[in-house]
Amino acid sequence: MFKYTVSAILALLLSAVVCATDIYLSLSAHGSRMEMGAAGFVPQTPTIEESKASREILEVLLSDLLFSRYFNIVEDGPLYTGKDEELKIWAERGANILICGRIRISKGELILTVQALDIGSKQPIWEKVFNGKQQDIRKIAHEANDDIIQRFTGERGIASSQIVFCNNKTGFKEIYICDYDGYNVRQLTFDRSINILPIWSGTSILFTGYRNDNPDLYSISDSGGKRRVISERQGLNTAAAPSFDGSRIALTLSMGGMPKIYLIAPSGEMIKRLTFGSYSDTSPSFAPNGKEIVYTSDSPGYPQLFIMNVDGGNIRRLPPRGYCDSPAWSPRGDKIVFTMRQGRGDKYDLFVYDLPSGEITRLTQNEGDNENPSWSADGRFIVYSSSRAGGSGLYIIGADGSGRRALEKMAGRSYMPDWQK
Repeated sequence: MFKYTVSAILALLLSAVVCATDIYLSLSAHGSRMEMGAAGFVPQTPTIEESKASREILEVLLSDLLFSRYFNIVEDGPLYTGKDEELKIWAERGANILICGRIRISKGELILTVQALDIGSKQPIWEKVFNGKQQDIRKIAHEANDDIIQRFTGERGIASSQIVFCNNKTGFKEIYICDYDGYNVRQLTFDRSINILPIWSGTSILFTGYRNDNPDLYSISDSGGKRRVISERQGLNTAAAPSFDGSRIALTLSMGGMPKIYLIAPSGEMIKRLTFGSYSDTSPSFAPNGKEIVYTSDSPGYPQLFIMNVDGGNIRRLPPRGYCDSPAWSPRGDKIVFTMRQGRGDKYDLFVYDLPSGEITRLTQNEGDNENPSWSADGRFIVYSSSRAGGSGLYIIGADGSGRRALEKMAGRSYMPDWQK
């Protein structure tokens, strides 16, 4: 009898999750968005700190859900305490799903219970408990957002991801990290030197540093520790690009000659030289399947985009004909974002090349130089650096060119961002 009950409960929970995803996919197929109400979280002991934390979590969660563009968010309804009249108000406001729950703070620990409620049936279709330190309100809200999105779309959200970048506010080029929305900025290197081109490799970060008077390739953890040298070959050790599975690194090395692209192991051991000739090849980026690499080469006389197989063979030139740089392959595998200027003296703008159709879409125009694009893990957004407001700052834009927004500003110039995958 007990086994039957457990199986029935598991089947019910699974069907609820599938149902939530099916509802979202059905609406999306018809060009509609789900109307999602955000009721907030009921304090379990009505203290000032629980009420304050409830408001702060709701504010962050609303910002995350709006940024995702998956739902139409309905606001300004009552807290849901289990009363039918509260659901009636949300239904009158147009919501069909309600995000609600409870919050409790005990001995510095915050416990957040988040529930997705089907307003029509008054039944919960998903529930999860999130735990963390009381000061980690933003982190907990981001995690809740990512799980909500996964339950309704089948794909995890990106609010818990981080962005690594360079900044010169100290008078030196150092590596920094921040949350995807620009909050929680931390400095990772303190070399009082030049550190550039950071890129994620799992939970580690690769970058080129000059602290030993040569552009060597280093790895550090996302907390700034566990630093080690990956490649310190003579000349350039720059523009590192790890494969999506982390098993290989494509890297630009000069070793006393022209910059060329090589394949090395995460340990720094040489695997293979990939490009040859009396011209510069740089800025590699792996395809998600690990079988191809896009890169720039000035073999035609000015920097152009090329794709080659991971063994260096089957090289072919891509259609864009301006001065191209910084290609980045989408995690979905179907697009390549890059920066390009049409002629000498023009500004660099972002473009997306669609591999299946061959179409090129311009994302920015007449807004300063826009460079160093990097995809979000879901392939729906791009972070980049821009001089549009003077200096250099970080911005996020949709893959279709819509919804540009600046990250939180900090002193100095910020550039060369890379989004955690």
